[in-house]
Formats: sequence, structure tokens, C-alpha cells
Amino acid sequence: MPPEPKKSVSPEDQIQINKFARLHKNHVELKRKLKDAINELQNLKDATDELILLDDADNSSIPYLIGSAFIHYDLDTLNEKLEADEGRLTNEVEQLKEQLKEVEGEMSELKTVLYAKFGDNISLEIEPED
Repeated sequence: MPPEPKKSVSPEDQIQINKFARLHKNHVELKRKLKDAINELQNLKDATDELILLDDADNSSIPYLIGSAFIHYDLDTLNEKLEADEGRLTNEVEQLKEQLKEVEGEMSELKTVLYAKFGDNISLEIEPED
């Protein structure tokens, strides 16, 4: 059986391939941001749990990391700060998940179009991350 002839890449095809590459880069970045936000959210929940275990003598000055400096708060103020930060991060996680879903949808559409034209001559599969 003769080999399948090479398909030529039109300018429109190249635009779609480039768009897929940009979406893939965005997908990787969104996944990284989502992972970081989920880790930070878990750290806030752990900190909230640790505050419950504090003795009354320990709750007058509790350090809280903001940027690269520790700021000391009393227990009530720190609880409010943690709740606010947790709410902000929960919203951020939801937004990132939504953006990720949109990007994955666009990538799927482009994959369908490009695989229909190029078949096995193009590889658009995403390698799993560790």
C-alpha cells in the first residue's frame, strides 16, 4: 500500500495550529495557578485548624506571613483575615477551574478540526504532568 501523501499546510491551518499552541501554553499556566491556589487554600485551612488548638496565653500575638514579612495579629483579627483570604482563594479556584474548562473546550474543538485534516501527521496530545 503506498504511503499517504503529505498534506499541505495552508495559512488558515497554520493559524489554527498556532492558536492550539497558545491555548496549550495557557492551559499549562492555568493548571499551575490552580495547583498553587489549591495548595494555598489548604494551608489556610490548616492554619485555621491550628488556631483552634491555641491556648489562651498564646493568642495575643500570632504571626501571619504576608509576602515576605510576618505580621502579628490577635486571635480574632487573624480569624477574620483567614476567613477573608479563604473566601478570596475559593473564588479564585472557581474562576481558574472555569477558565481551564473553557480552554480545554477550545482545544478540543481545534483538535477535532486539525485531526480531521491531518490525521496521524499531527500530534496534539497533551503529555500528562507529574
